[in-house]
Amino acid sequence: MWLTSNLVHPIIYFSYGMYNWPTRPAEVQDPMELRRIRYFLTVARTLNFSQAARELKISQPALSKAIQQLESEFGGSLIRREGRLTHLTRLGERMRTSLQEVEDAASRAAQLASRIAKTETACIRIAIMCTIDPGKVGRCLAQFQQDNPTLSIELLDFTAATIQEALLNGKVDVAIIGSPVEAVPRVRTHELFQERMVMSCGLQNRLAQRESIPLKMIAEFPYIDRLRCEFRDMILSMVDKNDVNLNVVASSEREDWIKSLLAQDHGISIMPESSASSAGLKSVALRDQNLLRSVYLTIPAGREDLPPVQALIKHVKSFY
Repeated sequence: MWLTSNLVHPIIYFSYGMYNWPTRPAEVQDPMELRRIRYFLTVARTLNFSQAARELKISQPALSKAIQQLESEFGGSLIRREGRLTHLTRLGERMRTSLQEVEDAASRAAQLASRIAKTETACIRIAIMCTIDPGKVGRCLAQFQQDNPTLSIELLDFTAATIQEALLNGKVDVAIIGSPVEAVPRVRTHELFQERMVMSCGLQNRLAQRESIPLKMIAEFPYIDRLRCEFRDMILSMVDKNDVNLNVVASSEREDWIKSLLAQDHGISIMPESSASSAGLKSVALRDQNLLRSVYLTIPAGREDLPPVQALIKHVKSFY
């Protein structure tokens, strides 16, 4: 990809498969602008020219003309209208993914430029899955900042369902996630550590005297359901296969509330060992099960070359 810009619109020249553009501005009479890419992506999302025009705050004829210019550059139709129905052509489907990457890259570049312009200290925005215990990762990040005093860290809380989207859309630079997670193209992973999924209870609970219990014993105690747990579906399937009926007395999306209820001996729950060993809690192994989760540092392809991210990768690999 070759990038240049003027005071009004950045211009992009690139080659994609059989559709080739020159690599110098003087050779191009009608270069593709980011504006037209944004127009096409809006139509591709809404599949409605009128709605897209309203969102983009332009007239429908102007939108249609911009799409036609884009189709002329690609050498084929991107969008087909059949009466009131609108859908992407095969070429449109293929190009939608590539053009989304172009827009995302431009957005990240603009955000990075804005952050650098506002501060002399580089900042790494890190998304952390809400089920990951702060203590386990916090020590690593605190040491990283001490070793790299010119870098600042912004920690953002996300669920398993939203963290990948935030990562790919450039809302965050890197993410720390727990498995199992859906595999996503263009994302690189670096495993930080593994930990067991265990039963957790308050120190007053009689199970706190045990080192391990069979899974079936969980049915004898009130259960607190962790709604944002990435292992939740797997846990529910596991207890179902073993004919264990959970006595769910409370549920929450908040890990801190769940830990508080456990510490007050309001029930028991299954959670990662690092979380289950928090103050006021006792972790107890599940004797006949071997649930493990891996925690990863995940980075979209292309961002690994950024110096702050390179420093973070190097640090976490040596820390764990």
